Amino acid sequence: MGSDRGRRRPQLLEWVAGLSTVALLVADLFVERGTNDALRAIGVVALLLAPVFFVPPFFLLKKHGRVEEGRSFVYTTGVVDRGVYGIVRHPQYLGYILLALGFALRTQNIVTWALGAVAVAFFYLHALTEERFCAGQLGSEYAAYMSRVPRFNFILGLFIYLRSKIRSTPDG
Repeated sequence: MGSDRGRRRPQLLEWVAGLSTVALLVADLFVERGTNDALRAIGVVALLLAPVFFVPPFFLLKKHGRVEEGRSFVYTTGVVDRGVYGIVRHPQYLGYILLALGFALRTQNIVTWALGAVAVAFFYLHALTEERFCAGQLGSEYAAYMSRVPRFNFILGLFIYLRSKIRSTPDG
């Protein structure tokens, strides 16, 4: 989430993470593959889960983020806590991390592991920078959101989300 009021959205870490991920995808085409079936299976699961997190934010931010008409979703001016944003604070970055991990585990090659580690580290660092930016732009609304929704732990986030839905039903 971001706004162009005052400060610019942080982007350098996002670019490094993105370039590392692209390099990982290209390397995946050329490197020798490992033979550990368990790691390969975990990688495939991560790859299948990745789009669940990185696709919906494009629509959720635009629809619920109080974006001015004609502006990109990156110019969100309100906290979005619906859908995957009710489970984790950074679903797009989590999706990209799962993508990087999935390819690294699927190929099991030192080159893809190194590129995957770089991508994961920079997406994580970018999420921290993005949180400081959003807290500065969105204030107490974002601080409250941070206190109730985990950064990346989607298992804990799903548990918290489902528990809050059960408590909010008339029978709960």
